[in-house]
Amino acid sequence: MFDKRILNIYCVIIGALFLLSGVGKLMDAGGFGNLLYQYGLGYLVILSPIILVFEISLGLMLVLLINPRRYSLFAFILLLIFTASFAYGHFKNGVNDCGCFGTLQPTNISPVFSFTRNFILLGMCLIVRIKYPSEKITAHPWKKTVALGVMAVSLFMAGLTYRVPGFLAPAINQPNSVYQNQNIKNTALSGYIKTSPDSTYLVFCFSYTCPHCLNSIENMRKYKGNVVDRVVTLATGPDSSFLSFDRNFHPDFNIRNLSPVEMGKLTDLFPAAFYIKHDSVKVVVNGELPSFVVFKNQYSL
Repeated sequence: MFDKRILNIYCVIIGALFLLSGVGKLMDAGGFGNLLYQYGLGYLVILSPIILVFEISLGLMLVLLINPRRYSLFAFILLLIFTASFAYGHFKNGVNDCGCFGTLQPTNISPVFSFTRNFILLGMCLIVRIKYPSEKITAHPWKKTVALGVMAVSLFMAGLTYRVPGFLAPAINQPNSVYQNQNIKNTALSGYIKTSPDSTYLVFCFSYTCPHCLNSIENMRKYKGNVVDRVVTLATGPDSSFLSFDRNFHPDFNIRNLSPVEMGKLTDLFPAAFYIKHDSVKVVVNGELPSFVVFKNQYSL
């Protein structure tokens, strides 16, 4: 029923998607770790660099048709883990961004599409595993050389782009930690928000050109009413990027645009969020903003 050529095409498709997924996340291994934490996987985020290297290596093996039966099984298991993790994060913690392709993925992909794609790939992996001829395949030396080279580069890039998640690192080493527990009047934030001691606020600083900022927008929308009384949104970036943002996100919230110099006085990391209560900054979130459910659970609000 399944010609070997068809099975080879399946292998290349699966492998190419794994490669694309791995490379997209490899460009920001720290962001991938942060997403795993949003899923609710806690300290497993420290494994994110290893997961990325394994994913890229697995994709390469399938694209090069090195032992397809074995690596299609590994691909099936890894896909199953990814899908189950996303399902847990989506249904338990309200995470809608699977982050499957990292910085290469558009931010408006629906969870239904992500689940459907993964189920199709799972089926293809099973077909290759079951139907591929169980013949001995010897990989050409050049394929082994390419595989080792890509693994070495992936390890280097994973180490280069990985950062220790905020909840694991000492607060003193975190960007913007100077704001922690400071009265709003003693910070540069006071120029952009007037607070009342009986209300709560979130100041969200982002750049129109930052993919992690864009990944945080839908989560930020739900903070008002669920976590805080008011959200203040500050942004920076060229006019062309704002037009693209407006076209894709149709913001239903007020945005105050700041020059790079003005924004630089507030933060040098994007996105950055400041939770304010009793006129003081109680929580500083560096990097992608988690869903309001994860935020409330993490800080016992």
